[in-house]
Amino acid sequence: MSHTYAAEEVWLPASELVADWDSGFHDLLLGDRLRMSAYAEAIAEVVRPGAVVLDLGTGTGILANWALEAGAARVYGLDFAESVLATAAQRLGDAGFADRFVPVAGMSFDVALPERVDVIVSETLGNLVDNEGCVAILADARHRFLAEGGTMLPISAQCYLVPVSATTAHQRVATGEVHGAQAIAGSDGGLGARDPFSLYYDTIVPIATHLASPRAITSHTFGEDAIAAATVSTPYTVRRDGVFTGFKGYFVSTLSPSVALDLSGDDIASGSTSDSWKHAYLPVRQPVAVRQGDRLVLDFAWIPRGSLGNDYRWSGRVVRRGEVVAEFDHGTAAVVGGAA
Repeated sequence: MSHTYAAEEVWLPASELVADWDSGFHDLLLGDRLRMSAYAEAIAEVVRPGAVVLDLGTGTGILANWALEAGAARVYGLDFAESVLATAAQRLGDAGFADRFVPVAGMSFDVALPERVDVIVSETLGNLVDNEGCVAILADARHRFLAEGGTMLPISAQCYLVPVSATTAHQRVATGEVHGAQAIAGSDGGLGARDPFSLYYDTIVPIATHLASPRAITSHTFGEDAIAAATVSTPYTVRRDGVFTGFKGYFVSTLSPSVALDLSGDDIASGSTSDSWKHAYLPVRQPVAVRQGDRLVLDFAWIPRGSLGNDYRWSGRVVRRGEVVAEFDHGTAAVVGGAA
């Protein structure tokens, strides 16, 4: 899938459209320079000759292919999409790995493996880390599939949020200039969104739009028990005058002891950020003119949906010289209006 990106183009969130991923989206993944190089290096570092590996969410099988090239004795390739899994099996068979690649169809919570594995490899991360439910998925996988002393790849990830003055992205959300916007037409939005501001989006948000320093909002060590619903309150100091239009979200993940995957950059062409993940853009309905020195307080909440990811709420206030000058409260349908 080829595309020349303009700053602040807006897409529906890929993490909310997993069931609709087609061959074009898998081609996008395969063409993502940042993703591909980081995972290739991490797998080469972690997978030792003779290892048994689970590629959880194998897709077209590229991660399994790298594990087999590293000398894995066997790779179980798990995916819920049987047609995609068949493509992976065909590709790996053509590469000479038919006797060492074992396709497993189904959802990870519902399948069993005939043996424990030495390494679990997965790329089920969303751009807010847990959009696709990777925390619960990998916790279950570690408990049921990983051998004692085995290795998780990725090891951990942190989600960062930063207030931005992304006026072009905000206008595109407000006017419906969203790639795939037909999916949110109608009263329920198709994704549970009541209106365009009850959803987050995939967008490349330039660093130049930042109004403050990014802050780590959540931190996950994969394989540990999933985090229950929670709210994190985070203050920011506005560094420059601008128009606050929402938040940019991204992750930084430790894939292996020597390899990090960092989405904080803003240039796909140079490989400083990701073509397939992009950033998350969490808009506010009413933009707010802010000044240097203002305090912006974010209350970020999430309600896990297991393997279906999370619902999110981003609410808060802008404070100037001790007085609240603006408030905002947005989020996906299951969170706004309910306890978080």
